[in-house]
Amino acid sequence: MKFFINLSKYQLYLLQLENYELFRFWKLLFKKGFWPKKPQRKELVWTAKAFSVFALAELLMLAAAALSFFVFMAQLGIRSSVLLGFAVFVVLKNLPFLGYSLAVALLLPLDFLLKQVLVFRARHKIKNLASLKVIGIAGSYGKTTMKEVLLAVLSAKFKVAATPESVNTPVGIARWALKKLDPSVELLIVEMGEHYKGDVEEVCAIAQPDIAVVTGINEAHLERMKSLENVVDTIFEIVSRSKPGALVVLNGDDRNVIQNYKKYVWPDHKVESFKAEDLSNRNFNTQTLRWETELAEIGKVKINLLGEYVLADVSAAVRLAKSLGMGSEEIKKGVEKIQPVEHRLEPIKSGGDVLVIDDAYNGNSTGVTEAIKVLSRFQNRRKIYITPGLVETGKAAEEVHKKIGGELASVADLVILIKNSVTPFIAEGLKAAGCTPEKIVWFNTAAAAHENLKNILKPGDVILFQNDWGDQYL
Repeated sequence: MKFFINLSKYQLYLLQLENYELFRFWKLLFKKGFWPKKPQRKELVWTAKAFSVFALAELLMLAAAALSFFVFMAQLGIRSSVLLGFAVFVVLKNLPFLGYSLAVALLLPLDFLLKQVLVFRARHKIKNLASLKVIGIAGSYGKTTMKEVLLAVLSAKFKVAATPESVNTPVGIARWALKKLDPSVELLIVEMGEHYKGDVEEVCAIAQPDIAVVTGINEAHLERMKSLENVVDTIFEIVSRSKPGALVVLNGDDRNVIQNYKKYVWPDHKVESFKAEDLSNRNFNTQTLRWETELAEIGKVKINLLGEYVLADVSAAVRLAKSLGMGSEEIKKGVEKIQPVEHRLEPIKSGGDVLVIDDAYNGNSTGVTEAIKVLSRFQNRRKIYITPGLVETGKAAEEVHKKIGGELASVADLVILIKNSVTPFIAEGLKAAGCTPEKIVWFNTAAAAHENLKNILKPGDVILFQNDWGDQYL
């Protein structure tokens, strides 16, 4: 009985990981195996959808068993037919993916209808908040950090609400808005995720932006998007679907953004760009772990984040704040309230004077380059970098990971790699850039690497954890 329970939960967990997309679910099954071989890093979350799929699959198995009984009862007799029905049920219990796949297909129309109702209600609610301004954020990277920076700065004057954590899909945003959004909110910041063309457009249909922010574009999600052109089109849906006269704020440090934006802006859009160089006299203090810099019309400020890219985010926040009527003192107060974002270059002071930099939620090459720059600033400390590499980089995987290795070679004193399909490319890049073999350490799993850190770390070390693969990628 325990075997059937574990098998059913395992396959339903894989289905949930792939967001109930059947093609990706079947592909993952063949990759990881139809039966659990080892414990998973996380567990199935019993959402309403997961329970519905499970319950319907169980009913379908029972129905198949009952049908076998009734169809063959006249020929085989009651006893043999009961045994046949039981055998059919046992076989199907060993193959739960069949029931789950059929259940997902049968639930699809109802699922679609419920999503449309949810989205319609959220769109209606947001549209009826007449004084509400919507700030949308889209990009391959940097969305969550930009959201948190804007939230800190704009909250110095306005009542601001922002989509929480990584809630960035139409259904997630709609559900959150219906539960949490109230008429007192003046500014709504919406992070817009993308996996396929049309994803950002769907979010814009719920919360059409008055201000559209594009943080950057790279090969993240290339496996699903298939081409960089599709990535560009999808992210710039936030611009083409924004309100008439919207303010469009672009990352001027990103080549893909600057080279492509003119195809998507409307004649009445107001366009501004932001860059890290907008802030002068930049200095990173490795003791206080913050940037000390100056802003035009505001003066000297201290920014409690590690990445230099955040200076560009602050520049964007200042431009937005000024366009919304905030004064210099209000803006400065907001800037100095910015705090590190969880799992995104988040500094954690550990015992033995070890500094941990948690960058586990960074899954794109631009963020990796920034993380390596952060590590390089700790010049008088031993620098350790641990990573399983990046996922969903598609055909660019080899090039991207060799480049990471090349960038790491002159910075890290020790590189810890988790064995998988992409980390050999990082090793190749390291060796090609002159890194000696003794500076590269391999582990079969992230768990094994973390367990052995007690034998690796020394007082004064800086260790950066870059990315964390979910079970679907292992």
